[in-house]
Amino acid sequence: MVPRDRFYAVLDGIRPDRFPMWFGGDPETLKNVSDYLGTEGEEETLDRLGIDFRTLRPEYVGPELKSYDDGSWETFWGIRRKGEYYGQAITHPLQEAESVKDLEDYEWPSLDNWSVDHLEEEAKLYKDYAIISGSWSPFFHDATDLIGFETCLTKMIQNPEVVEAVVNRCFDFYYELSRRSFEKIGREIDLFFVGNDFGGKSGLLFSPELWRRFIREPLEKLVNMAHANGSKFALHSCGDVEEIIPDLIEIGVDILNPIQVSAEHMDPEKLVRKYGDSLVFFGGIDEKELLRYGTEEEVRKETRRIIDVLGSYNRYIVAPSHDYLLPDLPPENIVAMYEEAKGYV
Repeated sequence: MVPRDRFYAVLDGIRPDRFPMWFGGDPETLKNVSDYLGTEGEEETLDRLGIDFRTLRPEYVGPELKSYDDGSWETFWGIRRKGEYYGQAITHPLQEAESVKDLEDYEWPSLDNWSVDHLEEEAKLYKDYAIISGSWSPFFHDATDLIGFETCLTKMIQNPEVVEAVVNRCFDFYYELSRRSFEKIGREIDLFFVGNDFGGKSGLLFSPELWRRFIREPLEKLVNMAHANGSKFALHSCGDVEEIIPDLIEIGVDILNPIQVSAEHMDPEKLVRKYGDSLVFFGGIDEKELLRYGTEEEVRKETRRIIDVLGSYNRYIVAPSHDYLLPDLPPENIVAMYEEAKGYV
């Protein structure tokens, strides 16, 4: 089977020759894997691993973003970040906003600084793969960074109009950027894969009622965009999101990622019993302990177990329990996971 066929097989609950596999990680992580395998370049490495997806995102083409002597940098939202990899927000430009009027003078990002012109040619290159496109669309993350996480949670109760306005501003930006992606390559997009983290270690970061108030409707609009263009929709949310899985199914989410098995209510066997006939599960091979500290044989054994469990309805995509593998993970364990999955039928 070609990679694209594997993807559509699991959507229909049909057992493919092997389950489709996805890779996401820091460029340095990919280089570590490449060095370990002796491959040259991203494409050769992904093909050696057996990765069935290729991701084509809109491209930032705007003015160079500011960076500072202390190692921090500014995002296109005007948020200053610092730390390893994507870092943490150290400024919250809208923290003091007390009314919707206070948001009017903020310099919101311009869609003119983004391009989708490259998508058409790239899609032709990957016609046999399952193509992921549209924007990652982290509208909730950006809203909380603009306001400040704790302030945002407080204002959800005390000043909900401001939170709603900021969330909607962020959402509208990503919705239009994704709409342009679909307009450019349309039905060549197999999967609209977006990311917003709603869960912590033992439950949602805020109540299901607040999630429904601020998040459900925007998320449903993204789902509807995917389906209107003949694509499937995958949601990435780290943590324990079990409380809202029925909502996700209700609004039409097809695929749930990353199945963070270390979180309290994300036990794979329980999830399959409750939702296995309604969702494709995407991930679940523990990144926190197994891939970081386990032996190669432990990685191979757990990979087989997760495939048996999450693949019991033939509706599974092989991936770790985190969407972004960091360079401190042993490359031999990453390779062992994919090698085992590639050969395990």
